This record gives sequence, C-alpha cells and structure tokens, in this order.
Amino acid sequence: MSKYRNITNRVISLYIIVVGVACGIFFKVFYIQKLDNSVSKINLPRFFKIEAPRGNIVADDGSLLAVSMPLYDAHLDMLVMDKVLFEQEVGSLSEKLSQLFEGKSAKDYELELYDAKILGKRYHLLKNRVSHNELNELKRFPILKLGKNRGGLIAEQRPHREQPFGLLAKRTIGILREDNPVGIERAYNVVLSGEDGDQLKQKIDGKQNLWRPEQSENNRLPVAGCDVITTINTDMQDVAEKALQKALIKHDASWGCVVLMEVENGAIKVIANLKRDADSLIYEYFNYAIGQHSEPGSTFKLASLISGLEDGLFHINDTVDTERGAFKFYDRTMYDSKKGGYGKISIGDAFVKSSNIGISKIINTAYKKNPTAFVDRIYKMGLSTPLVLELPFANNLIVKKPGTRGWSGVTLPWMSIGYEVQLTPLHILCFYNAIANKGKMVKPMFTDAIMKGGEVIEKHQTEVINPAICSQSTIEQVIPLLKGVVEKGTAKNIKPNHYSIAGKTGTTELNYWKRKKDEQRRYQTSFVGFFPAEKPKYSCIVVVNDPKGKYHYGGDVAAPIFKELSDKVFAFDISLHSSIEHAEKQYEAPGVMQGNTHDAKLVLDKLNIESDITAAEWMIAKNNQNEVVLQTRKIKQDLRSGTMPDLTGMGIQDALYLLENYGVEVKYSGKGSIVFQSIKKGQQFHKGLLIKLELA
Repeated sequence: MSKYRNITNRVISLYIIVVGVACGIFFKVFYIQKLDNSVSKINLPRFFKIEAPRGNIVADDGSLLAVSMPLYDAHLDMLVMDKVLFEQEVGSLSEKLSQLFEGKSAKDYELELYDAKILGKRYHLLKNRVSHNELNELKRFPILKLGKNRGGLIAEQRPHREQPFGLLAKRTIGILREDNPVGIERAYNVVLSGEDGDQLKQKIDGKQNLWRPEQSENNRLPVAGCDVITTINTDMQDVAEKALQKALIKHDASWGCVVLMEVENGAIKVIANLKRDADSLIYEYFNYAIGQHSEPGSTFKLASLISGLEDGLFHINDTVDTERGAFKFYDRTMYDSKKGGYGKISIGDAFVKSSNIGISKIINTAYKKNPTAFVDRIYKMGLSTPLVLELPFANNLIVKKPGTRGWSGVTLPWMSIGYEVQLTPLHILCFYNAIANKGKMVKPMFTDAIMKGGEVIEKHQTEVINPAICSQSTIEQVIPLLKGVVEKGTAKNIKPNHYSIAGKTGTTELNYWKRKKDEQRRYQTSFVGFFPAEKPKYSCIVVVNDPKGKYHYGGDVAAPIFKELSDKVFAFDISLHSSIEHAEKQYEAPGVMQGNTHDAKLVLDKLNIESDITAAEWMIAKNNQNEVVLQTRKIKQDLRSGTMPDLTGMGIQDALYLLENYGVEVKYSGKGSIVFQSIKKGQQFHKGLLIKLELA
C-alpha cells in the first residue's frame, strides 16, 4: 500500500512540476509579447518610408536652380568585422578616412574605431552628410569593401536640397518647410515630390532606438519627382541682382526688387528681391515684387492719364497750369519736385516732367463731379484685380471707392499721382507690360513646363487677363510720352545710345501722411518701362525702398539699375537689334572673315544683312550703304605675288592655312582675331620667313 502511495505522490509531484513549468512558460510568453518592450512586436523588422528625391527646378537654359543631392549618414557595425582582419587593416582604414574627411587625423580615427570595436557597437556613427562620391570612396576602403555583412558599412540616405546658384532668385525658387513654405517649392510641391519608397529595417539597439536596413523582396525604391522648368534666365538674373545689390549699398537703402518680363507671353526672366541689414549684409528675405503692397507714386500717373484720354475728358496737347510748384486741394497742399513749378505746360509735358500738380489738377477737374467714373476706369484696366499667380501670396490691394471709408475730397487728386492706393510692383509692371503689348494684359508666368524623364509632360500657356486695357489710339499717344521721359524727362540720365527705352519714374514719400515734425523724409523710388520702345520685347520694374542721402528720386536711384540690366539684355539678345528702326544706320555690322560660306550666309540672312558670296575663300566687309560685299581672293592674290596682305581681323586658323601654304613660318600669341602682324601690309616676303601675329 505504501508502494502505491509513493507512486501517487511522485505522479502528483511530477504533475505539479509540469503544471508549474507550463504556467511559467505561458507567463514568459505573455510577458514577452505584452510586457517586455525589448523583445515585443515593436522590435520586429518593419518597413520605413524612404522619401523620394524631389524633382529639379531648372532655369530656361537648363541650369539647375534647385536639385536634390543625395547625402548619406555612414555608420559601422563593428560586430560583423573579423577581429584578426580588423587588427591588420585598421591602421590603413584610418589613414584613408583622414584623407577623405577633414577634421580628424589618422590616429584619431584609429582610436575611435578601436573603442567602438571593444564596446561592440552595432551602429557606430562614422560621418553625417556624406556625399555620393564620398560614399563610393568609402566602399573601396580596407575592411569596408567587404560589404555590409562583413565590412560593416551602413549607409542611410537622407533628404537634401541644394540651390547651386546660392542667392540667385532664392526666394522665388523657394523653401519647402513645415512653417511658411514659399516659392516654386511650395507651389509645385506635389509635382516635385515624386513617390516614396519602402525599406525594411531591424531594430538593433532598444535604448538608442537604432534601426539597421535589411534586404527584402518588398523593399521598394522611391520614384523621383518631376522637374519644373522655370522661365528665369540665370545670366539676366545675375546682372539684376548685382546691380541691385550695388545700389542698396551705395544708397544705404533698406530693400529693393527687380522684375524683368517678356512682353508677349508674360514669362518672368528676372525676379530679384534683396534686403540690406544694419551690417550691410545682403540677402533674400521676402518676395517684395509680388508681396509688398505700397503706394506706387508717379508710376501710377500713366493710369490717370489713360483714364482721361479714354473718357475723352482732355487731350495730350491741352494746357495745364502747374502754378508755382504748390497747389492746395482743400486743406492739403501738393508740391512739385521743382521749386517754382513748371508754369503753364501741356498735359503731355506735365507727364514727362512728372508734375504732381499738373496731373492731379487735370484729373480733379475732369472727375471731381463723378469720381466713380475714374475709379471704374482703373478697375476696367485691371489695376485693382488681384493677380492669381502660381506663387501664392496674400492680396492686400487697395483702390478706394467713392463713398467708402477713407474717401475724402483730397483722395481723388492724391490717388491720381499714386497715393491712397496699395499695389505690388508686379501689378504695376503688368500694367506697363500691357501698354507695350498693344493693350493686352497677360498674367506673369514663372514656369514654362513640367518634365519627367527628360520629356515634357505639361507645357504652360500664356493666360490673358484683359484683352484690351484701353484703345490702340490711346496707346499710340502715351508711348511717345513714355519715351520722352527717358529722352528729355525725369529719366534722361539713362538714355541709351543704341536702342530706346520707354518708361516712367516714381518717387513716393513713405511718411507723407504720418511724418513727425523733426522726422526725416523717407522715400521709395521706382522706374518701370519697356524696351526697345519701337518693338518692345521686355518690360521691367525696379523698386528701391528708403534710400538715404541726397539721391531719393526714381530717376537717380531706380532708373540706373533698369539701364544696367537693359544694356546687358540688349547685348545678350541679338534678336533685339533687328527690331530697331534704321538699325543699319545706327550700328556697324562686324566684318565676317574667311570661313564656311554656308554658315556665314545663314547668319547674315538671320541678321537681315545683304551679302554677295561667290567664293569658298573670301572676306566680307561693310560698305557705306550698309551692304556686305565680297573682297574676291585679294589675300590669295597678294600672297601669290610675294606681297604680305592685311591680316588684321582674321582668325588664326584661316591665317595659318593661307600663310603656311605659301611657306611662311607663323608664331602667334593671344586669342581671338589678329590685331598685329610683324610683316606689314605691302612688304615683300619669301619662303621660310617668320611672321609674328598678335591676337586680341
């Protein structure tokens, strides 16, 4: 009986032990799954999003304005490195690292790697922000060349956006960020973003929350975004920004902006927005061109003039008395910039001379009984209509209406000269561009197309805002006045020699209404216009805010910036030359030296230069009738007779070909065309003689 009792006790004990072990296993499984974070499901491998490379933002010539450059964070898994191999190669690896990355010596790297190896680090940070080329170098280094599983190199890509041209149009190109994204980066974010990928990762350090990339069939590479092709021209932009920067420093001004637009299609070729701080540092702070609403001053006078002409209330040749340079409207006195005034002058002259009194008197007289008609005309021309741009900005336009809050008896005369209204520089430019475009107002375009894989998938078209802001007869009357501003008016200091500019200066007193008794006057200067005046291709506005010193008028501060830019654009764009009346009388066409007949003929035809090309070896020159004619084989004839011809103006290859064929030894220096020859024209020469040539 005791035998069976012992067996029973053993079975019961064994049962209790098995149940206890089972309970322990069950509890352990429960603890691992639910309570132990170090090995719970959150530590299982999981997929992470890989941000897609953003598409590029590109200038009109293909130059990259913004590009996603791959950068990597390089880590090392020290545990996978063979100990013996590590001991053998760590010195060589450290030497390579010190050569690739500045800041640490080979000894520093060696000590760092030894410490990481001893501690058994699985995710040791080697270097942040490693470039793609640097990463390729790392993959060839000792130990690391064995790959991730034996060499331990772990490279994780990180998003990085770079603007190769730095400050150039930076605010318009934009910044994508959580708070206040701006520019094209914001407007075309969806297009630029692309499609994100997936990467499997395994957690290797619970305390530091470190994850190591792993191989998986379900890893998915990201798809890069589309490229946005802008209308911006980098050469023109560079000229504008340098001229604006120079002016801000010279005049101790607060900020400035320049916008250059193609007349016909509204393509923005230049948009510069620069701010100057107290230390004279220049940077892009705000897109003043499209976001700064302010009183435009005298550039608004064109709208006032057109209103009266369109409504038939006065004529260009009508006379207006500008008094003695001061005139009182109710309780406020208006002044002209010229002390003593201009006396009695025509309305056209009042505009050219930018007489505040002249313009305000004709508008006040014409619309005093019906100011609504004046404001309605402004609205019809589109000056009060917000511009719905690709780059979103708040609309704070102000064009007062009679009967509303703030309207008084002095509003009409002051509005006529650009006060008591709030407009952006781009709004004013659109208005002047419409005059250059025969009355058609087009919306400014900042982008030309969307590209994917080198192919255009979306082409942007010009949008017409207003097909006719006024009649053609009015445009024909005001353009000569705009030319007169540059030829004999407030901007005569920028009159060019080789082409013509039509435009208007503007000077706004910023603290006109609120200036304290001892406070200095503060100004905003501007110049807006288009060129060439006969057949406009470009319109441009320049605004410089708060210049200090003796120069504070638009003609002195803003207009020279316009001139510097227009000069360079005229030089860049050869198509402008053929649009000028009597171009042949104003310019001498350059001589065309020996070369390919077909190519030369093609160029001459494009430039509308007549030519008579009949020989393969030739030289053309320009006669007094502005017609290119052929000098038939004159050089070759001279050489045959042993007489040195005039080589001035020839290219060195042509000269070498001719001279060496006749046994003359040639030495030359410089580049370009020939400007000096040691054997003068008409001198005799013989075979083997040395001639020295100097090139421009």
